[in-house]
Amino acid sequence: MNVTLEDINHAEIQKLLAPIAYLAILMVVGIPGNLTVLIIYRRRYAKSVYRTIIWNLALTDLLFCTLTMPFNIGRVIRYYTFTNLWVCKIFTTVIIFFIMYSSHLLVTLSIHRFRQVCMPLKSQINTLNVKYWIIGGFVLAVFLDSPQIILQPIDEVKLPYNLTGHVCAVSFKNSSYAEVYNGFLTFLFGFYAFVLFIMYIFIGRRMYLQHKIKKNAIAAKSIPKEDDISGKITKIAITVSAVFALSYIPLFVLKLLVDVIKPEELNAVQFSILKILERSYAINHVANPFIYAFYDQRFRRQFRTFFVAPWRLKQIESSTAHADGESRTPSVEKTLESSLNNASMIKI
Repeated sequence: MNVTLEDINHAEIQKLLAPIAYLAILMVVGIPGNLTVLIIYRRRYAKSVYRTIIWNLALTDLLFCTLTMPFNIGRVIRYYTFTNLWVCKIFTTVIIFFIMYSSHLLVTLSIHRFRQVCMPLKSQINTLNVKYWIIGGFVLAVFLDSPQIILQPIDEVKLPYNLTGHVCAVSFKNSSYAEVYNGFLTFLFGFYAFVLFIMYIFIGRRMYLQHKIKKNAIAAKSIPKEDDISGKITKIAITVSAVFALSYIPLFVLKLLVDVIKPEELNAVQFSILKILERSYAINHVANPFIYAFYDQRFRRQFRTFFVAPWRLKQIESSTAHADGESRTPSVEKTLESSLNNASMIKI
């Protein structure tokens, strides 16, 4: 029987249909979702530190979904036949960069909220200097990411029938340097997660005490609108940070366990789950638009204004024209266009 590497790879793909579907769904959802955030936050939210950081985070997530999701799908489809070393090096380096840069944006956002809530009289991150924080996070991500392009290998895997497969691996430990670097990335992720956790504990405690004092001093209905907005921003920031931490935990744990887990000893279900867990971080780059929509009523309203109202306008015009032969109903058009044009800039 003449078995080729392509035959073995095809058989392997049958066990990887779940990871392929998982990545495809995230890509299809993530691209329009993050594009929506970019449009709404740019056009309808007033300039602020929060808006600037969230917009850059959405841009990072959009690029992640556009560039690295197709690569990840291709890496799974050509599981044993991935022979292009530099494609593997470049795209895995880009993935690690997005991980680093996203974490730096989230840490910047947490520092901003911490200083606003816990140190209001101290110097703050503002709309003038936030760009330096973002640039600094970008440069630091490039620096911390640079070893990846040197260390990332194409793993050779011994297969039956005296064949050798080539894998662009997520977790690798081909040298002592790679082992140190993987350990460093895991430590850094843990450090960032710890910093976010501690700062939001302090922020939550301070906001609770402030809210309690104001509630005792004045009627609850008289609590300023700014406090409600501040609370929503904090909830969004905490949830985004929590999703970030939870989605990346499996990746870094698996990097540490690369010598313990033997993929060739796993059954089809276990192997499929392993490949999904290795890419659990992709959820972080898709979930944020849903978080904004869940916590921020104004985001939902702007979404309806931009995307639902125009569709309703066309639908009503079409039904009206069909009913009475006219091309449009002025009163209906005027009402819907008013909802599109009169949405004021949201200060947040």
